[in-house]
Amino acid sequence: MANIEVASGMWRVDPQNRCRIVNRLGQTVAIVESQADAGLIACAPDMCEVLKSIENDNTVPKDLWEEIQMVLRRVRGDFGLIFSHCRIPKLRQMRNQEWLSFIERLWRPASGR
Repeated sequence: MANIEVASGMWRVDPQNRCRIVNRLGQTVAIVESQADAGLIACAPDMCEVLKSIENDNTVPKDLWEEIQMVLRRVRGDFGLIFSHCRIPKLRQMRNQEWLSFIERLWRPASGR
């Protein structure tokens, strides 16, 4: 598993372009197709910090712990097979395809938009 660090906080949706996420210096972090995606990306570093803070908390129920691990594996760049307690592989496969499509859109060059 890759150990990728996500810089915490201070990402925000650009008020001039609601589909653009900028860092505290005003540099573009990402450009997306919808404002909803922009909001999620802007708060992603903070959400990652929260998940990391409860990752090893023994009071977290096992099912929730597994979901936290799945999300953190994605954050860290491990896109291997994902198994879920929900026992619906087709649903999980569809979610994975949606995720991979989303990531592909993020990496698409700006000229291809």
